[in-house]
Amino acid sequence: MEKNSRHYNKVSKEELIQRIKELEEVNSQLRKDKNENELLSFPWIGNLGLWHWMVQSDELIFNEKKATNLGYSREEIPEEVGFEYFTSKLHPEDYDRVMDNMRQHLLNKTNAFDLEYRIQTKDGHYVWYYDRGKVMKRTKEGKPLVVSGIVFDVSKNKNMENELREANEKLKQLVITDELTGAFNKRFMNEKINSEIQLYDRTNTSFSLIMLDVDNFKLVNDNFGHNVGDLVLKKVVETVKKRIRKIDILSRWGGDEFIILLPDTQMPHAIVLAEDLKAAFDRIMIDEVGKVTSSIGVSTYTKGDTIDTLIKKVDDLMYHSKSKGKGSISYE
Repeated sequence: MEKNSRHYNKVSKEELIQRIKELEEVNSQLRKDKNENELLSFPWIGNLGLWHWMVQSDELIFNEKKATNLGYSREEIPEEVGFEYFTSKLHPEDYDRVMDNMRQHLLNKTNAFDLEYRIQTKDGHYVWYYDRGKVMKRTKEGKPLVVSGIVFDVSKNKNMENELREANEKLKQLVITDELTGAFNKRFMNEKINSEIQLYDRTNTSFSLIMLDVDNFKLVNDNFGHNVGDLVLKKVVETVKKRIRKIDILSRWGGDEFIILLPDTQMPHAIVLAEDLKAAFDRIMIDEVGKVTSSIGVSTYTKGDTIDTLIKKVDDLMYHSKSKGKGSISYE
């Protein structure tokens, strides 16, 4: 009490009058909160209570749970707290967003201060708070006097959201990916080829396909077993991925057949990649199998092609390579 008396001895009469008005407004708001049973009982998960900010004197009145939830003891909470006490603990990536949200509301451009943000605990890690507040009183000129709100710890919800997002991403990958090799699957490749055809119709942007088939793969499985055959397929995919662009798409078409989609690529550049792949396959040596080769077909989309006609073209070219002998390339 004595400390508070010394504090008020330092302020002017006008400041003291303004301070009393602010306290009366907060007191009125607190009584209103108390009369509203849902705010009194605070039944919501993660709820940390109400807060009231007296803007002109920058004094923040809040439920101590807002601070103790961050790991601070009651004794560590300063007797007088301003808006900066909590904003100084905001995550650097959230600071500008939070301040702009509050600024827009103080200027009466939004209906409420309303957002989620990360705030640092005493031990240095971050938790998620959801804050919603509203200016309860303004001056005749429209300047804010008192802002009141309620805050929640929504970290559990955020963690669940992140886990769900990760699970959905994994599920998405499972849906579009070949489980054995990690290449995309046939359904995903069909979707991407269809997208490239639509892009060609709009912009006349060419694209090419490379189909490759591992030579004598059935003999590998028959003579050395499926484990060795799986190893060969994985090695082929690993070799291809090292040599294609990020925008290129590799899919396992079936068995030991693979297709590479090359967006915005005409025949000469597709042939260069096919030659590079052929040379890389010639260098693959697997202990049980020895040298691994692949028959390759190269085709470029032409106006009027459908997915079926385009696949048939590159498939026929690949089989033409196989008929010529191991490790051959055929193109239009």
